[in-house]
Amino acid sequence: HVPATPALTFTPTPEPECTGIDNTCCGSFWFGVEQADYRGTISKTVGGIECQAWSSQSPHSHGLTPEDNPDAGLDQNYCRNPDGEPRAWCYTSSSSKRWDYCDVPSCPACEAGNPDQCGCSEVLQADYRGPHSQTISGYECQAWSTQSPHYHTRTPQNYPNAGLETSACRNPDGEPGGAWCYTINPNTRWEYCAVPVCGE
Repeated sequence: HVPATPALTFTPTPEPECTGIDNTCCGSFWFGVEQADYRGTISKTVGGIECQAWSSQSPHSHGLTPEDNPDAGLDQNYCRNPDGEPRAWCYTSSSSKRWDYCDVPSCPACEAGNPDQCGCSEVLQADYRGPHSQTISGYECQAWSTQSPHYHTRTPQNYPNAGLETSACRNPDGEPGGAWCYTINPNTRWEYCAVPVCGE
């Protein structure tokens, strides 16, 4: 009689709880960063598939190696964004799915960040996602998806992570004065909005 070998168990390391701006548990979306700053240990896709190690060429061969991208944080099989995708991703360990996005939390833009109520000065209020849709002169904002009365290129398609789904004040392009919008007044193309600054 041979004694049974005890089953090996693996307890994954829990992802740290995000508190404030910490790129080991969240990734930033401001001004083209698109979570390229994320350095945490999430290693599964949104579909639940384990990620392939960046140093491996199996099951998917690729050119995004740690050697060729030393500053991209391509450690083990952790979700990263080394090439400017809309958010963190990885090659998968499934031969039937080459790659997929990961569910990496979004970092707040500042310590006092509350994007539904205010915008952080550190990112020129690009994080603001509240409903305020009136300029400092009292003009209502034009919907970002429309081209009337003002034609523009700041559309939801061109800035997919900028929160341009409504007519609310936003800062998709880094205007120095913070959140702004195109107005419905044909004589005033755009103006800043009186969106509160977080922490003030």
